[in-house]
This record gives sequence, C-alpha cells and structure tokens, in this order.
Amino acid sequence: MKLFTLFLLTLLFCNTTYGQDYYFVSAESGLNVRSENNLSSKKVAKIPFGVMVEKISDTNNKITINDNRKEITGKWVKIKYNNYLYLVSEETEQFEKEGYVFDGYLKRLKNDSVVSKTKIGQNKYYELRRKASKQIFEPKKIENLDSIKVILKNRVEWVTEFENEDYKRDDQIKSIKIKNGQKLMLNQIGNDYGFSKGWSGYYPKYDILVLEGGHSSDMTFSIKTGETDLTIGNPEYIIPSPKNTYRLNGYFGGQECISYFFQKNINGKFIYLTEFNWDFDICTFKEFLWINETTFIYKTMNYNTDSVNETEEYYKGEIKTTHN
Repeated sequence: MKLFTLFLLTLLFCNTTYGQDYYFVSAESGLNVRSENNLSSKKVAKIPFGVMVEKISDTNNKITINDNRKEITGKWVKIKYNNYLYLVSEETEQFEKEGYVFDGYLKRLKNDSVVSKTKIGQNKYYELRRKASKQIFEPKKIENLDSIKVILKNRVEWVTEFENEDYKRDDQIKSIKIKNGQKLMLNQIGNDYGFSKGWSGYYPKYDILVLEGGHSSDMTFSIKTGETDLTIGNPEYIIPSPKNTYRLNGYFGGQECISYFFQKNINGKFIYLTEFNWDFDICTFKEFLWINETTFIYKTMNYNTDSVNETEEYYKGEIKTTHN
C-alpha cells in the first residue's frame, strides 16, 4: 500500500480509537506554519488546502486577522504535520514535524454537531424508502491518459526524468498548478500511485483526477484547489440530495471500508462538513437514500451477532441546518 494511504488510514483509526484531534487546512491559499506562536517567528512550512494535520495542544495566544475585509478570530495552536504527499518546505526527504498555526483556518474532520442518527425498525425503513429519491447519478469520466494530458496541459506537470530508466512511467505527477496560481509539488519518495485503466480517470465537471494506489486505493486530486481524497472524495461515490443542497461523498482507502463524508453546496461550491464514520459500521454499509434535502436513511450489515449470517440494521439520519 502506498505510504500516504497507509498513514491516512492509521490516522483515521487512531482518531476513532484513541481520540487524537485531527483537522484539515481550510485556507484555500494554504496555511503557514511558524516556529513559534507569533507572527514575528520564522515561517517553516506552508501546508496546502485540504491537507490533514494533528493538533497537539492549544495556546492562550489569541489573534484576529483580516481576510478580504472579513475578521477571523482564533488562537495559535501546536500541530504535527508532514510532507508525505505535497512538499511543504524546501526539504524533499519525508518528515513529520511540529509547528504553530492559526486555528482560524483549521476545520475538524469529525463534527458531531452536523449530523444526527437514530436506529429504526425494518418496517419504518421501508416505509421511508418508498418516499426516497431514486435519482441515478452517473458522473462523466474521461478514461484515456493521453486525452487527460491534453486536457490538463499547463495545469498538471508529469515526471519525465527518472533516476532509473528501467522504471520509467508516463503516469507520475510532478506538480499541479491550481486555480489561484499556486504550484503544488508532489513528494516523489514513496510515490507508487498512478493511472490504472478501468479505475482511474478525469471528471471534467468536478475537475478531479482519480489515480490508483496500493490495494486499489483511491488517490484523488482536485486540479482546481489541490485538495485530495480526504475532502473532495471520488465522484463515483457521490449521492446528491434531491435539490443538490447536500451530498454524500467518499473514497476507497484500499481496505474493506469506503470512507464517507458529507458536503454542503454553498454558492455552487461543495464544502466539506464532517466524516460519516460512526463506530466503523460504515464498513458494512449497504444502502444510502435521501428522503429530502436534510433527511436520509441507510442500511448496514452487522456481523457481530452472527459471524456467518449478516443482520440488517436500519437508520434514519438528519443534517442539522443550524450546524456550526
């Protein structure tokens, strides 16, 4: 399995089991990391939009900044970050380090205030199911690598020089130039993801490129923002609400489970809300349907009561419109 995916899966497992505090960078231009908890200290890295970090501790050092005439208040926090995917500093060797960032541009991966769920009976589930949206979502996908290279010319740079000519590849990304002009360099150490026929592809409507990593895992890139699978997902897993106000999204991590999350449509742009991963019951996730814009039902298979014969369990969920 590719190193980054293994690292991500480990973090997600630890987040559920041991309670580590994981966030992703919500600043579209990236977030500066400093050596100390003040603006006069040295900038040691810049973490791109959508990259996950671990918060280690808070400080009492509060700060208010002005971002395009909008005041954002927060505090300095100490984080742990790495350059396993994108190069965030001048160093090209892989590392994991600590530093300080402004938490006004950090967003929790799991926000319990966004979604509620209730276990329901089979009869109630199928009563609601009759009212559910049955729209079929089939995103357009371009599956030819040569065509994709033409479409993404001047936006995606591919590796053309290799230390070992015996391992030349035509599907290895060197950098991505995103919409705001930033050029994101990919770390080539441990890079074993690439284009796989029948699996990979480019989705023009979403400006998302899906590659394959170890164990057939998803490695997705937003060519528009630089975000990856964690916050943009794989378009194949999108299930939109009837009026497209919210949507379920997800990505395959190479193990048994698809990691799901919710997004909200804000002025035509889908913003990450929270992961949808209660107690790993989604590993046996079988069906998801929207009843209306905020209400949904889903079905899982439980093997805990009988290791051979699965037991169906039914749930009703609600996205809270007053969420933070």
